[in-house]
Amino acid sequence: MSAPRVLMSMKKYLFVVYGPSADTEEDRAAGMAMMAEWYRSLGSALVDPGAPFTAARTVSDGSVGAAIGPNATGYNMVQADSMEAATKLAAACPLLEHGRQVTVFELLLM
Repeated sequence: MSAPRVLMSMKKYLFVVYGPSADTEEDRAAGMAMMAEWYRSLGSALVDPGAPFTAARTVSDGSVGAAIGPNATGYNMVQADSMEAATKLAAACPLLEHGRQVTVFELLLM
């Protein structure tokens, strides 16, 4: 039996959140509550609610060092019909109102 046509056309997108980390346990709890509400609003588009990042290291050929690039603070994964639809979902992330940015990556399903 083949999968329904709607599911086959859905693409997956990884949201990587950048910006300052929560400074206190209280700020972290408030952020998690905001995210829980956003997750509910995403409904079936939410594939993986993700998690905050707590530490990072960069690995290259023969070395391991401090993380390079901007401060990534977490991730989420959604499914959507297009990059435009996925970016609209990302635009509703409540963390954007608190100094964060979200980069949307389309996944190549293998």
